[in-house]
Amino acid sequence: MSSDDYYRLLGVARNAGPDEIKSAYRRLALKHHPDRNSGNKDSESAFKEINEAYSVLSDAGKRGIYDQFGVEGLKAGRGGAGGFGGFQNADLGDMFGDIFDNFFGGEGQRSHGSRRRRGADLKYKTEVTMEEAFSGVKVPVNFDRTEICEVCGGTGAKPKTGLKKCPACRGAGRVQYAQGFFSFSQTCPDCGGQGEIVSSPCRDCGGSGRKNKAASLNVKIPAGVEEGSVLKVSGAGDAGSRDGVSGDLYIQVSLKHHTHFEREGADLIYSCQVSVAQAALGAEIEVPVIEGARVKIKLPQGVQHGRILRVHEKGMPIANFKKRGDLLVKVKVEIPHELTPRQREIFEALSVTFGETPPPACVEEKSFFKKILG
Repeated sequence: MSSDDYYRLLGVARNAGPDEIKSAYRRLALKHHPDRNSGNKDSESAFKEINEAYSVLSDAGKRGIYDQFGVEGLKAGRGGAGGFGGFQNADLGDMFGDIFDNFFGGEGQRSHGSRRRRGADLKYKTEVTMEEAFSGVKVPVNFDRTEICEVCGGTGAKPKTGLKKCPACRGAGRVQYAQGFFSFSQTCPDCGGQGEIVSSPCRDCGGSGRKNKAASLNVKIPAGVEEGSVLKVSGAGDAGSRDGVSGDLYIQVSLKHHTHFEREGADLIYSCQVSVAQAALGAEIEVPVIEGARVKIKLPQGVQHGRILRVHEKGMPIANFKKRGDLLVKVKVEIPHELTPRQREIFEALSVTFGETPPPACVEEKSFFKKILG
């Protein structure tokens, strides 16, 4: 597709008007955009060439030079390898704005040469208990955000005054300036590319069209929510400007520490202390569950310290599934720190049955302080 004939690259006649050139460019840019042609070198090259052609033919000054002197005439005015003087600092947003808006489904409608501006996204953190995460809960979310000024309706202008066409750019949003033999355009510094200015600012919002306000929402935390999960509330962020859509509110959820349970995905872990006798002989014991009740489980004979017993579907809910995680009961055999004489006698007799040599009987001796105290 390589060619120095910019009109042929865009598929338009040499007497084509600005709207026809722009329409042809948009169609080709969408066709050859890299996001639609991943890894296609030909489309990548074509995309660069049609952008180069459009950058020339969409500018009256550069188009005039090109029509009279061709590509060589443009090269002669570059002043070296740095590109067109002043073009590097030009605002490329307007050149590609319509393409990206149509490609990504954005707010492509413009008002006086300027696109609508989306409001900023906001972030909020909240903390819930394990029980609330199990059943789901509505939590109040209190935060500050910018909202459309009720007095001026978001225009920023004093009521009954409205907006006026920017005298600097005459509503175009861009101004032309000359540099030697060349003519260039840039975003109007007076109106910021809006094409309109506020002559009498709204006293309530100071002309911004938006005000900071306290907001409160009740947000549903779904059952089974995990630590660090982020929930999105569409349109609950800062208000947009120029009729732009509002941003979103992102809520990050953290879980409070639980006295009984630890969490591993959808499973809950409970550490259960059992006596030496229960571990050796086996037993039926009760363990708590997240619903607040208790369930009985069978402790097998000879269970070892650290073994994990699984109680099916007594853990946390699994999002988008009817099943639940499991309750993992981690056995901790509790060794007594002190023994009565009778208990010691029994343990010594038991050790003999295992073929072990019992330790010598301990003779209780008075401590140093007891001897001093008599």
